[in-house]
Amino acid sequence: MLALTGETGQPVRTADGATVGHLRDLTARIGSPHPVVHRLLVGSRSRATHLVPWGEVASFERSAVQLRDAEPISAYADGFELAGDELLLVRDVLDTQIVDVVGHRLARVSDVLLTRLPDQRLEVAAVDVGMGAVCRRLGLRLLGERLPERAVDWRDLHLTSSRGHVVQLATTAATVHRLDARGLAELLTRLDVDSATDVLRTVGPARAAEAVAATDPAVGGRLMLALGPEDAGRVLDELPEETGRHYRHVLRSRSPLTRRRFFRLRGWRTHRPRHLGRRRGDHGDRGDHRGDHRGPREDPAS
Repeated sequence: MLALTGETGQPVRTADGATVGHLRDLTARIGSPHPVVHRLLVGSRSRATHLVPWGEVASFERSAVQLRDAEPISAYADGFELAGDELLLVRDVLDTQIVDVVGHRLARVSDVLLTRLPDQRLEVAAVDVGMGAVCRRLGLRLLGERLPERAVDWRDLHLTSSRGHVVQLATTAATVHRLDARGLAELLTRLDVDSATDVLRTVGPARAAEAVAATDPAVGGRLMLALGPEDAGRVLDELPEETGRHYRHVLRSRSPLTRRRFFRLRGWRTHRPRHLGRRRGDHGDRGDHRGDHRGPREDPAS
């Protein structure tokens, strides 16, 4: 098993030994449960300059990446547009949060784990969410080796990074398509409101209704409000009669002002300081001048 952080940074050389840059990132097209590395992002220490197809790689070792051709790879220098289902593993996965849909937890990616296939291609197998990988990256190798690896299979995670979330939902291999109603409800409670409603729209009204029915009513209410009238109406039509009656009441009971505030804050609750509107030094009847200065707090469904 190879760790992404241990396989980046090495020099990239042409067949005649000329160094064209250093490996900065790897891309993968995530339309399969375990995607293979598709391209290499190569550049200097400060910026990326080339995006090289895996087919141009003669050997991929920790010491260096060797290309098949002796010619400069400037032909790929302008091709930085990613395919619709393509991710950069360092940018879009490493150090981002993922939802482990099997373990029902939110975790931060410490490393991306790769396996070498018989044809020498690299396959994205899992992510490591343990502290051991963090210690190794900090140079505490001995400590890191004593800590256990905590791997989450790639097929059992949902990405929460901006591009990762959007790209993953657009693929037929997305985790959301394999979850039952309760598993989908667990996922929704760990995503922000915008991402959760993206998931509901992706799975369709029938499965969305099953998931909403399985969530806590407070969570379901926020999601139904965030869906908007048209999408929420389709989900309401699929809900059991009693549950549908509850959410119709929730949607009708929100005043226009409350709805506008909800959409402006995208489901976040605001906590107004207790001293708002008082003069400095005016402590009120109870002498409580501290206030609550906390900003928007993330609810379970956000």
